[in-house]
Amino acid sequence: MEILSVILFALAVSVDGFGVGLAYGMRSIRISLVPLLVICVTSALAITISMYFGTLVASLFTPETAGRLGAFILILVGIWIIFEAWSKWKRVNEPDKNTENDPCLMRFKIPGLGIVIQILKEPEEADFDRSGNINTKEALFLGFALAMDALGAGFGAAVAGYQMLLVPIFVGTFKFMLVSGGLWLGRKSCFSSLGITGSLLPGIILIMLGISQI
Repeated sequence: MEILSVILFALAVSVDGFGVGLAYGMRSIRISLVPLLVICVTSALAITISMYFGTLVASLFTPETAGRLGAFILILVGIWIIFEAWSKWKRVNEPDKNTENDPCLMRFKIPGLGIVIQILKEPEEADFDRSGNINTKEALFLGFALAMDALGAGFGAAVAGYQMLLVPIFVGTFKFMLVSGGLWLGRKSCFSSLGITGSLLPGIILIMLGISQI
């Protein structure tokens, strides 16, 4: 049962890679093997770091209390993901008249932070030089961008008692498979996006995992 929970968790925090792969594939942006591995390793590393801090917090409580706290965090992150997905879907389908002419609703003067947030809004912006290829440096930024939403989930999973070794391995593996699959399907024009159901699914999975830990 524990390994199933780890697999479901890793899948939930890796689904965004499929959406990015679709976006890149439809725009004929290529990601070769080395940059793809960089994306996966970077995402796995970010999860490892968040889980490390989660284990530190968990050590302050009894196993029972830590498990319930971790479950509560997973549920909160799941709710937040659902809210964000729903809000984004509404913005796309019901654009605000005051912002529909502004392609970037969030702007920051801190270059590093601004780049990451821009990537989160428009995945194709990771192709900084507009070459049609994601190089290693660009893959590094993209990997961290894809991991940002999963940091809270990784923290909660560690507090709940998930194994810090298994989760990053599964996250990296699923990220590789989903980004690759998205690229292929995007090039074949099989899908245009994940759709609202696909966007809500990660949050639903995290909520279910959290409830199962209570």
